[in-house]
Amino acid sequence: MRFGVALPHANAYTDPDTFAALARRMEVAGYDSLWVSDHIIVPEGHGYIPEVMSEPLAVLTQLACVTERVTIGTSVLIAPYRNPVFTAKFLSSVDVVSKGRLVVGVGIGWMPEEFGALSVAFEERAARTDECIRVWNNLWTTETSTFDGHWTHYERMRMFPKAAPSREGKIPVWVGGNTPAAIRRAAVLGDGWHPINLSPEELAVGASSYRTQCQADGRPAGPVCMRHMPGGRTADGDRFRGSADEQASDLQAYAAAGLDELMLSWRARSADELGDKLEAFLRDVVPLAG
Repeated sequence: MRFGVALPHANAYTDPDTFAALARRMEVAGYDSLWVSDHIIVPEGHGYIPEVMSEPLAVLTQLACVTERVTIGTSVLIAPYRNPVFTAKFLSSVDVVSKGRLVVGVGIGWMPEEFGALSVAFEERAARTDECIRVWNNLWTTETSTFDGHWTHYERMRMFPKAAPSREGKIPVWVGGNTPAAIRRAAVLGDGWHPINLSPEELAVGASSYRTQCQADGRPAGPVCMRHMPGGRTADGDRFRGSADEQASDLQAYAAAGLDELMLSWRARSADELGDKLEAFLRDVVPLAG
């Protein structure tokens, strides 16, 4: 199993030195991947989403520059928030800067007020996400590109760079979400499935469904990467608490359920405390899981 960290880039972590130091520390500690999240504008007094939060595309670029080995990615980028042609170009440029280390986790979004502020119809978010992924894949895999969608149209256009020269094929897209629709989108359009806070039993059902649908569509199944968010909005956020042995038991259960990568989205009172917790997990818990 691979292990990743969803790095905070809100409040105190918007300080570029603090963020860069934590990213480098996690790479040295041995984590396989580092991830950033996506919100652009939030309602006053919302509470759950911080008001001070750096733009994920900008932070991705910083990650590409301050790390050397780890995969970098989005968990998740809300596809309908941004023009898909611009986003394809930005992401391919980040892939070049990172020398082929980018993975794009993508979601449809959930906050109606944010969609309203961005002049995007909330009811169209799923269909727009599908079209965005198709646009990205079209621009990343064709030399001269043509696309005729519902919202996006271009004919015989050229966009470079496509991706890092070292990468074989296009930039991977992992589709986020726990619903049957998200699993179906991952199988049909994505290169991996990225749920949040499922129990091992729920993950086993979802992973089996994802892989079965990929096989039925004649597409190779990609990685299954779950983000663990203690106290998050989704169901099973209370795993990986207690003793090292108890946490290792959780790891074993998820491995048996078909998890390929565990992404930790943990909170702490400071960057130093967060780094200590995450280092302890790799040092004290992972070896016990075998």
